[in-house]
Amino acid sequence: MSGGATILEKVHFAIEHLLDTPDGWRPLVREMAARWPDDSASEIVYALVKAASEIESMFGEGSPARSGAEKGWRLAALLGLDFYAMEELGLPRAKAAHLEGYWKIDPYFREL
Repeated sequence: MSGGATILEKVHFAIEHLLDTPDGWRPLVREMAARWPDDSASEIVYALVKAASEIESMFGEGSPARSGAEKGWRLAALLGLDFYAMEELGLPRAKAAHLEGYWKIDPYFREL
């Protein structure tokens, strides 16, 4: 793992961003890909899913913090769709750094 980050550190990074200011989640995927470019791209999806799950377990129904979990699930799903599109286009997708190439075609995460 680049930078010596464990999956737990990535999950905590995601939780912090998902629970940050109302727009703190927007650059999350982009920042994770930039911070850990040599790591498995699917590890970002896992970290987002785990972060969303942890937020749900920490905060009860009706808590405003639960919106962070919803954003985490949404980001993970959209990133999964990016991986599928990359596969269909024959683009490399093993490393987080490969996402940047796809974001030149579909700039959603680059501009989020």
